[in-house]
Amino acid sequence: MSIQAVLTNLVLRWQFKRAGRGPLNVKKARSKINQMARRYPPPPKEIRHTPVPAQPDQGLCPAEWLSVANPKRTVVYFHGGGYFFCGLETHRPTCAYLARTAEAKVLSVDYRLAPEHVFPAAVDDALAWWKALLAQGVDPKNVVFGGDSAGGGLTLACLLAAKAEGLPLPAGAVLFSPWTDLSCSGETMRSLADADVMFNPESLPEAAALYLAGKPTDTPLASPLFADLTGLPPLLIYASEHEILLSDSTRLHERAKAQGVRSTLHLKPKMPHVWPTMLVLPEARQTLKECGDFIAQCTR
Repeated sequence: MSIQAVLTNLVLRWQFKRAGRGPLNVKKARSKINQMARRYPPPPKEIRHTPVPAQPDQGLCPAEWLSVANPKRTVVYFHGGGYFFCGLETHRPTCAYLARTAEAKVLSVDYRLAPEHVFPAAVDDALAWWKALLAQGVDPKNVVFGGDSAGGGLTLACLLAAKAEGLPLPAGAVLFSPWTDLSCSGETMRSLADADVMFNPESLPEAAALYLAGKPTDTPLASPLFADLTGLPPLLIYASEHEILLSDSTRLHERAKAQGVRSTLHLKPKMPHVWPTMLVLPEARQTLKECGDFIAQCTR
């Protein structure tokens, strides 16, 4: 475990977890994370950054491309943030780094957020972009989906929605601490409540309620853990052994394998939730290199 990870854990426990106590404050959470994101450096010069405005006539939300000069493949990425905060700015460094390690062009999707836009708005936005890419002639065998936390759940939901409509599926999916169970019924929600440096368990049901707006918490396109996963492409899952959402990854992994889906699960001790997106960590940079290798293998 790196010294950077030790320090990050201390900062997250003091600033993030402590500030997250009490009722969920959407405006405050968005303001804080956006303020932080504005301090991020721009993408490296070798990464081409191309914003894509919303195209309402085609049902497309805003997005952006982050691409190496000669991309060999495509990654479609869905950011995390509990379905109510984060966006293109917060995940731009991760997508830029992934573009480099995967020798890819990465489409980062700015799907609509709750509580202004509730389920299934995010799924509709994700699926609309997948349909658009297919219509543009993108070869699904040369595409991998990716996402972290809620974005990991949305990645799976998009795969499931595409499967239900008979659409081609991408070659694989990379998931960082995916939130797959909005009923928050995983055993580690309780057993790791103190060990988790980011989240208080009571905040996740609040976020789920904002997104679901009265829909059942086990709705498959909201909680993919309860879906029929048969036929999905290979999954690469990363999670921390000390996060309250650990059970969301371990149960997904076991359920996927039981239903014939090739799934690989990597766990690291004493790391924060979605640590692969935290580029200050050597562990994150190494993981994104591993993801690049997986993406390359899937798309050969």
